[in-house]
Amino acid sequence: MSWRLDNRRKWILLGLAVAALLLQALLDFTRAPVRQRDYELKLAAAEHAAEAFAALREHRLRAGAHVDLVNDPAGTGLIGPEFSRITNARGDLEAKLTSLNPNFAGLLVQYFRQAALRQGDLVAIAISGSFPGMNISLYAALEAMKLRPVIVTSIGASMWGANDPQFTWLDMESLLDERGIFHTRSNLASYGGGDDMGRGLSPEGRRLIQMAAERNGIPLLASENIEDAIDKRTAFFAEQAHGRRYRLYVNVGGGVASLGSSHNRLLLPHGLSFDLGLENVPRKGNMFLFAEQGVPVVHLINIVDLARRNGLPASPDYLPLPGEGEIFVRESYRLTLAAAVLVLYCGALVLILAPQVRRGLFDRLPRRRVLQPWGRSR
Repeated sequence: MSWRLDNRRKWILLGLAVAALLLQALLDFTRAPVRQRDYELKLAAAEHAAEAFAALREHRLRAGAHVDLVNDPAGTGLIGPEFSRITNARGDLEAKLTSLNPNFAGLLVQYFRQAALRQGDLVAIAISGSFPGMNISLYAALEAMKLRPVIVTSIGASMWGANDPQFTWLDMESLLDERGIFHTRSNLASYGGGDDMGRGLSPEGRRLIQMAAERNGIPLLASENIEDAIDKRTAFFAEQAHGRRYRLYVNVGGGVASLGSSHNRLLLPHGLSFDLGLENVPRKGNMFLFAEQGVPVVHLINIVDLARRNGLPASPDYLPLPGEGEIFVRESYRLTLAAAVLVLYCGALVLILAPQVRRGLFDRLPRRRVLQPWGRSR
């Protein structure tokens, strides 16, 4: 192979590489926003959640409640005090702020669709007062898809949640029901906290929880220990099903009766799971018991990571508008243009490189030896 021919091939390859980069730049430049699957349904759920956020904020302001704009920069009124009589655990303020996003309703609709839920399907739900913002998004998604939930609520809450004794999560959902925003209500309540019995709270704290259940007309579960609490919840879910099969189990927060043990929260994947894949756990709560029956599970914890994985902001200092995030709209390549570019470039490769490749192959073939008449080869 001559030096001139080898140098020409280098220039050909360089030209093809530059052409590839230019075509890739063209595709990137022409990317356009594309609505994701179930866009209208997700948006409707997010708008419904935003309406609930606004109603609760208005109520808090009218009631003269103090809104701490340092810890609640969006002024939602849904960030509770650090400590109260019904505060049952440490809380992460960043996670609480992240959960105050109505677009989580769109993410939950996405999970429900991925789990193949249909109108009227039965959903078992365990929530607490720790994440009122996420509870709102959950209720909005449930109503957008017209599902039938059976809800058990732990009234106690961790720091910065719905831990105001006079404005618990049960009070919030009652207000939203009275305003006609939601028609979803808790079916049963528990103390929450240690062993789901309010362990760790003062007698006054437990009394305040009892009062919250009474004024909202929700029966309060009384149990002797954590195993009893899990058994009674299991029996309640079965009773409310009336022989029907649950199609999904949703857990919000770190309720011990749902998880079985506070240690289990570190072992479980967050988001939607069709198989938890865990056998040797300290104690199996309701979420594990449902999963063992083949029921898909949505586990809403590690909220900051959950948001980042789905293109939602972490602890924003504003209340995001409905429809913001990659679960609604995502920039994508124009498929027709990408296909045309691919065909064009492949065609150029064939036209330009095929002769070069063919010549290179023939150059490597051994030359046949030709015998001279007098017996010598040349």
